[in-house]
Amino acid sequence: MVSGGGTHPGRVRSLNQDYFFAGEVPGRGHLAVVADGMGGHTAGEVASRRAVETLVESLRRSRAQPPVALARAAQAANVEVYNYALENPQNKGMGTTLTAVLIDDQVGLVGHVGDSRAYLVRGSEVTRLTVDHSWVADRVRQGLLSEDEARRHRWRNVITNAIGATPKFRLDVLYFEVRPGDRLVVVSDGVSMLLDEQRVAQVVNELDPEAAAERLLDEANERGAPDNVTAVVLRVDEVAARPKRYDLPGTPLEPSSVDIGETLSGIRQVEDGFPSNGPWHRLRRHPWFPYRFWILGSAYLVVLLLLFLFWRG
Repeated sequence: MVSGGGTHPGRVRSLNQDYFFAGEVPGRGHLAVVADGMGGHTAGEVASRRAVETLVESLRRSRAQPPVALARAAQAANVEVYNYALENPQNKGMGTTLTAVLIDDQVGLVGHVGDSRAYLVRGSEVTRLTVDHSWVADRVRQGLLSEDEARRHRWRNVITNAIGATPKFRLDVLYFEVRPGDRLVVVSDGVSMLLDEQRVAQVVNELDPEAAAERLLDEANERGAPDNVTAVVLRVDEVAARPKRYDLPGTPLEPSSVDIGETLSGIRQVEDGFPSNGPWHRLRRHPWFPYRFWILGSAYLVVLLLLFLFWRG
C-alpha cells in the first residue's frame, strides 16, 4: 500500500474544518479517513479532528474483528464529539462527516457518515462506494433534483446525518474485494462538488498518491473552491489473500445502514452482518443451538437410564 493526502481551506474560507488520516494502523491494516466538520467558529475544526483521532485510536486498541472494530470506532468518535459539545457549550451544534476505508488484506471495508465520498478506481472504471447523507442527495434520489442542480443548490452543504450532532447516528457499512492496482480515493464535498468522478480517476491513475491528492486540491482551488478541500489516495500494489476470522455478507458493494447509539444494539447488527467464523461461533449459528440445554439434559437422562439398567442387570 502507498498512501497520500492533503487538505486546504479553499479559496473562500479562511478556516479549514476538514481533517484526514492516511496510513497504516498497526494490526488493523491501511486506513484512509476524511472528516468535514460543521459548527460555529472553530467548532467544526475541533469536531473533525477529535472524530478522526478517536477513530484511529479506537481501531488501534480494538481486539474486535475489523468490520466490528470500524463500527465501534465510529461509535467512539460520536460519543467523543457529542460529549465534548455538552462539556463546552460554546461548541453546541458541532458535528462532522466521517468516511473511512480500511484495507484488511483482500477485503476493503467502508464506514460512512455524511456527504464526504469514497471512490474505488479500478483501471478506467470508477465506483462510488458511498451514498451522500444530505438534503440535496435525498432530493436527487427522489427525482426532484438533477446531479448538476444538486451541485449548485444553495442547500448543498446541508447534511442529514453526522458524527457528534446527536447521541445516535446512521452508519453505512459495506465491503469490496481488493485487487492489485486498485486506487481508493476519499474526498470532502469541497472536492466532489467541483471534480467529476472521471477526472478524479484520471488524476489518481496518472500520479502517485501524494501527488494525486495535491493535484485534486489544486484543481478544486483553480475552480474557485468555495469550501474546504481534502483528498486522500491509496494505491494497492500487492494483495496478500489471508483467511479471515469473519464471514462476508453475500453481496459486495451493497451498503447496509445501521443506527448506532450509546448501546451495543447497532454494533451487534454489524456483528451479525460480518459474523465470526470460529468453531464456537459456527456452533452458535446452528439451528439446534437454542435447544442445547434441552438436548444436553435429555442426553444426561439417557445416560442415567442406561447406567441404571446396567446396574440392575
